[in-house]
Amino acid sequence: MKSYTTKVYYDDTDAAGVMYYANYLKLCERAKQEFFLMKNCDLFKLHNEGIYLVVKDVHISYVKSIQLGETVDVYVDVIKRKNASILLHFDIKVENDTRARVDILSASIDKNAKILKLPECVK
Repeated sequence: MKSYTTKVYYDDTDAAGVMYYANYLKLCERAKQEFFLMKNCDLFKLHNEGIYLVVKDVHISYVKSIQLGETVDVYVDVIKRKNASILLHFDIKVENDTRARVDILSASIDKNAKILKLPECVK
C-alpha cells in the first residue's frame, strides 16, 4: 500500500545531489506512521500512552540512487506479526522504479523497556 510521497530536497542529499543513505530510513519511518494512520492506528497517541514501537532490526538493499528533486513513493506491507513484534517491508520507488527495499522489525515496549503485546490497532 502506498503510504507516503515526498520530493527529495537539498537537506536529503549529499554534495553530489544523491540521497544520503540514512535518509532512506527516515522515509520508512514517515511511511510507517502514515501507514498506521491510514488504518486508524495513531502511533503518536500510543506514544503518549507510553506504548512504543522500537526498531529491533533493519535490512536495507539499495537498488539505485535517488536524486535531488525526484518524487519518491514509499509502499508498506506487513510481512509478519507476532505477539510483541511486527515486520514491515518497504519499497521505495521513483516513477514506479524500485530504488530500495527495506525490512524493519519493530517490537512493542513500555516506557521501562518492558516487552508488551502489540496494541490491537497495530495487529
